[in-house]
Amino acid sequence: MSSKSPPSYNGSNIQVVVRLRPMNETERRHGTLPVVTAKTQDRIVTVIKGKGKKQMKYAYSFDNVFTAFSTQEEVFEETVKPVICDVMRGFESTVFAYGQTGTGKTHTMEGSLSSPEYYGVIPRSAQVSTVVTCSYLEIYNEELRDLLDDSGSKSRLEIMEGKDGTFCRGLTERQVNSAADVLNLMQKAQHSRIIGETKMNKASSRSHCLFTIQVHGKIALIDGDGDMEFNGKLHMVDLAGSECAKSAGNDKTTPRERMNINRSLLTLGRVITTLKERSENKNANARIPYRDSKLTRILQESLGGRCKTVIVATLSPSITAIEESVSTLNYAQSANGIINKPISSSLISLGPDQFGDKAEKKGTSIESWQEMEMRLQYMQTQVEEAQAALARKHLQQQELQDRAEKAEADLLDNQQKLYDANVEIKSLKGVVE
Repeated sequence: MSSKSPPSYNGSNIQVVVRLRPMNETERRHGTLPVVTAKTQDRIVTVIKGKGKKQMKYAYSFDNVFTAFSTQEEVFEETVKPVICDVMRGFESTVFAYGQTGTGKTHTMEGSLSSPEYYGVIPRSAQVSTVVTCSYLEIYNEELRDLLDDSGSKSRLEIMEGKDGTFCRGLTERQVNSAADVLNLMQKAQHSRIIGETKMNKASSRSHCLFTIQVHGKIALIDGDGDMEFNGKLHMVDLAGSECAKSAGNDKTTPRERMNINRSLLTLGRVITTLKERSENKNANARIPYRDSKLTRILQESLGGRCKTVIVATLSPSITAIEESVSTLNYAQSANGIINKPISSSLISLGPDQFGDKAEKKGTSIESWQEMEMRLQYMQTQVEEAQAALARKHLQQQELQDRAEKAEADLLDNQQKLYDANVEIKSLKGVVE
């Protein structure tokens, strides 16, 4: 059965949300001044810098903002669940957390596996759809590590480019049958992750990790004449801390670790900046430095490529982290202007009854059914317009009825006044006579 290549969608901006953690116990004990605030309803983050006459207030607006009062469930429902719906339609999607160490990246992405209430994005995503395979890739010191490989072979992993985009050759893919299977894989992988103690976090992730859920399915069409096949992917990325070398001083990470973390995140920053400039037509021919680090190469489709992407920027409210908070917010605002071009891999295969005698039987991209969608859209518009017209007529009838009732009331009132006037006239005549 042949099939057409699916058409690309119109450009879609990367969605950027910010999550501000509460002051931690150490900050409260030392009386650390909070200088970053956020309002969920207004979707605004405010930063106050400087003192006295030099004090300045900066406001940043994003697609969504979460605070200490936001639950793990709220973050998932409002940012990630819509992305999962796209995965079930055959899209490749990415969610990644960016921010300084200790601001809640891993809490947002993984959470605590001890209770469903504290599950992060990854375990909650496993509960939403029928999952086929999972993989877990770690990038540490620019080396690729397979967190699900328990064979001890340590086979070489390579980042390759195929017709469907960038992928990691040799990476283990485990078939799973339930959300519990995914949680077991996560718990196992967590023991293999590289962590280290920093000034900001005693158990800081010193690597970038990418957890991928691949969904494959086939759904029979309602009329029984064919089926829809989809193949979607959801990448969830937990980046290492974005702190600079100065703030990372005196920690227990090695200079090589800091150099490679900073290198990959600086490259990520350059990619974001270049993509933003190209989207604004400021530097249309500029080279995008995807290949300058393994992190940006593996995220190539997520940044300016074919993925639907959500970035969760995590912040500390503390004055001690203000420079990193401002840097994170600036990165986030730049990323908000990047335009991706998502592509669906869903195919509809029609039965023979749906084709003419001379027509070639073939699979057709679900997104290429534009004529059907246009007809449905037209019908929906017609229904909406009919409903609107009925509503207008009802309103007009209601207005006429109100006017009639008012006229009737005025008539009764005038009749009463006339009656009262006649009574008064008769009374006056009696007095005169």
